[in-house]
Amino acid sequence: MQWYERLVQERKRLGLSQDQVVAAMSKYLPAGESVGKGALCSWEGGRTQPKIHHALALARVLNNADVSYLFSPESLRDGLNDAGLQKLAEFRSLLLDSPRYRMEIDPPKTRLIPIYLQAASAGTGQILDDDAFEEIEVDDTVPASADFGVRLAGDSMMPRFTDGQMVWVKRRDVAENGEIVMCYYDGQSYCKKLWTDGTKTELRSLNPAYQPIHVCADAPFRIFGVVVG
Repeated sequence: MQWYERLVQERKRLGLSQDQVVAAMSKYLPAGESVGKGALCSWEGGRTQPKIHHALALARVLNNADVSYLFSPESLRDGLNDAGLQKLAEFRSLLLDSPRYRMEIDPPKTRLIPIYLQAASAGTGQILDDDAFEEIEVDDTVPASADFGVRLAGDSMMPRFTDGQMVWVKRRDVAENGEIVMCYYDGQSYCKKLWTDGTKTELRSLNPAYQPIHVCADAPFRIFGVVVG
């Protein structure tokens, strides 16, 4: 029996229609993502194969079926027929339900980090209000050295940073030449590359369409931090 035939077999065994399956899959897919009935028809006909996260969601819907049972080629089935694989999946579910046999996975480490509500400019300049922020919980996908996050507005730091992207910043009041900084200059806040030759300082964009901003000695200028991610 081919993998796509097993999909049909499992769906019919549970008495589910194709519409019911694709509706139930949405609970196990990333936020905002869905699968259409046409995709399921194509899988069940063997014309296309589901992506990995679609296959995992499909397995959850089909009575928590083992993904390897549904999709593994015959050579990987260790000599078991369909009834044997079904029994193996049942035993696996029983073992996972028992704390004696289930592997305990440590929850991801999280921490609270401030996110400034006012976007900083990756364009022509916007004010970053030090008091307007909220704290959110983040996991280890955020750099450990980051002290706060700021959303960018504008395209001057493309292609590395895009309009609307969240950047993570380590709080520092000085920076090295060539570092990307979050800074305040002459009433506006910027995300720019710091450039200096010892006699003059500029805030440079990564997008060549933007001209450097010369930092005048008599205008207020300070660095909030260095971008770390």
